[in-house]
Amino acid sequence: MIEETADEEKYSKKIRRNRAADIIFLVIAGLMSIVSIYEIIFVGVFTIREILSLIWAALLILNIIKGRKRFFWLLLAVNMLWAMYLGFCWLFPSSFYSKTQWRYKYQVIYVTDIRKNGHADCFPDELPSELSDYRIDYAPSIWQGTGHFRVHFKTSAKQLEQYEKEYSTQAIYTIPVSDFNGMWDTQVKEISPKAGVSHGDDKSLMVAYDQDYWAGHEKDATVYVVSAVHNWNHPHSGAVIINKTDKMVEFTHLG
Repeated sequence: MIEETADEEKYSKKIRRNRAADIIFLVIAGLMSIVSIYEIIFVGVFTIREILSLIWAALLILNIIKGRKRFFWLLLAVNMLWAMYLGFCWLFPSSFYSKTQWRYKYQVIYVTDIRKNGHADCFPDELPSELSDYRIDYAPSIWQGTGHFRVHFKTSAKQLEQYEKEYSTQAIYTIPVSDFNGMWDTQVKEISPKAGVSHGDDKSLMVAYDQDYWAGHEKDATVYVVSAVHNWNHPHSGAVIINKTDKMVEFTHLG
């Protein structure tokens, strides 16, 4: 039996330690990859973060299979930096938009339960069977930026009647879309006792509706605001917009 020289023993220890380090990093990369696959398939998020996580996991698997005899400390440092960089990236949710209806329930869970970076207090639990012109989009709130979450579609007159009946009774404000003058903001005449106020008598109200979707349809569209915080700097609102004439509806939450 050939005994290892001192140098060979030193390098074999490094290889063994590196194999252990690779497995630890692979667990981290594996978790990131699972979430990446979920986001790509079920949510529709596909950013460089997801790609880098999958590539890192693949490289770690390759290293574990083939082993490594050189650059132990350099590659260990690279993996540590890579883990910290991707970990930082994963702290921030990604925006998305989609026209794929079956993803709706997963996207709501992703925003409200997994990322906890948005609200769906005025969103329906399920989409109606009859709908067209569907689109959902999400922009996350990051630091000082106020994000939004909204979905719009066209549906049957019967379904819109149900929505109107449900949300008109919940509304703390009922405002025509035309009062927003093509922008998100307006001023209420009197602050509802059910609304929050952050700055004294601030009467500003913002609703994150899709301006392109409602262009030319403002006349018969009504905004039912079910929650609001009057704060021009960090606004919050949940609203449902209904136009029964054109059979259009949008559910939206800001902040």
